[in-house]
Amino acid sequence: MERTKGRITYALRMAVAVLMSCASLFCMRFVSYGASWGTPGDINAGAAIVMDADTRAIIYGKNIHQQCYPASITKLMTALLVLENCSLDETVTFSERAVTDLEPGAVTAYISAGEQLTVEQCLYALLLESANDVANALAEHVAGSIEAFADMMNERARELGCEDTNFRNPSGLTDQEHVTTAYDMALIANALFSQQTFLEIESHDSYKLPATARVPSGLNVTIGHRMLRSGNAYSDDRVIGGKTGFTTASGNTLVTMAESGGRRLSIVVMMDTNPKHYLDTQSMMELGFSGFENVDGSEVLGLDALEERLLQDTVIPEGNNDIGMDRSFLITLPYGADLSMVETDLEYNLSPYAPEDAVARLDLSYEGHTCGSYYVINDRDPVISIEALPPAAKVAVGVSAVAVIAGAVAFLIISGGAAYHTHNVREEERSRRRRAARRRRYRLESMGISEEQFEEELRRYKQRYEGKQREGKDR
Repeated sequence: MERTKGRITYALRMAVAVLMSCASLFCMRFVSYGASWGTPGDINAGAAIVMDADTRAIIYGKNIHQQCYPASITKLMTALLVLENCSLDETVTFSERAVTDLEPGAVTAYISAGEQLTVEQCLYALLLESANDVANALAEHVAGSIEAFADMMNERARELGCEDTNFRNPSGLTDQEHVTTAYDMALIANALFSQQTFLEIESHDSYKLPATARVPSGLNVTIGHRMLRSGNAYSDDRVIGGKTGFTTASGNTLVTMAESGGRRLSIVVMMDTNPKHYLDTQSMMELGFSGFENVDGSEVLGLDALEERLLQDTVIPEGNNDIGMDRSFLITLPYGADLSMVETDLEYNLSPYAPEDAVARLDLSYEGHTCGSYYVINDRDPVISIEALPPAAKVAVGVSAVAVIAGAVAFLIISGGAAYHTHNVREEERSRRRRAARRRRYRLESMGISEEQFEEELRRYKQRYEGKQREGKDR
């Protein structure tokens, strides 16, 4: 009987112990992934970051602004510029320099000088095989020279907010001055989420290039990022893009773009070792998806309240303001976070690369961690003060005002529900024009001619062409 009682007592104690253990684990998870910011545990990488791609919240960071050698993750910026400046069907001709300006042992696609591939074929070789000769050829195709392309890379990096990056080549081959940071590479990865062609290429395990002199059967290129490659221990359906890198100087570098439950993460590790660069990435990805959520930013700071603060700080004038953010207003927070603890800060000393209509930068933080960062846009229509006009002009304005108002009313009636383009569309168009202008400027510089000389040559070409057209009609 006593033995039976003892067994029952022991069983009860064990049950209590198990329940206590489960409760302890639950509490630990709540502390790590709940209201607290939390950490992913031991990270082997010398520098690492997991960033929410939509809010730019830094969910976890380690030495995120320390300059490191990136190795082949450089090719993400190369791909971004190619996609922004080229059509996929353009023909890329490989120069002698493109196929020889390489360090010993560099990965190549075995292309010979004079051979050609399309931009699309080049992108597969660049992103899957990490071919350095292809990186050189694409750089020359876009900018005229490798040096001019490096200038474009740095300019685009600054536009994205990268402050500690200096690219010297399109491939990431060793150069003491070719450096970037985990934070900057996360910003570059963020930009690639909107490039559907990039994501389509990265969804392929392999791709066969056309026949070349050195590979008559056509080279089969295979994705290097194991989390993207199907059928291996690191495969993960949430991973939709990324790039590997390695040199002796850089160690293992890895950029990973992941998507789950409507959220997108950019994860970067640098100065890491194999296979810990994958294990570090997995740990940070789990923290990002399991412990955090995105909430509507207007629950923390409404646009009316934001406009009032801008008015108080005399950043914007009274009336006719149209305040908004440069993208969807979300905040990344741990599950269970108290929204009242989110702090907001407005910065008025803006980067020269800020959007055209930006009046401030809004930074949001929780427990000292960045949980969102946005440019505040004032899409304000220009207003002309009639008092600033001369007397005769005032009369003309007064008379024409009636016609303008009548025309506006008629326009509203006729157009019905017609809407103006959104700010994002306008901003994208401005960015496209700026990129096109930069591309043209770099190409002219590489050709050694000025804008005026180019315009004069273009004028002469048009005259010759029109003359030939007239001669054809006369015949």
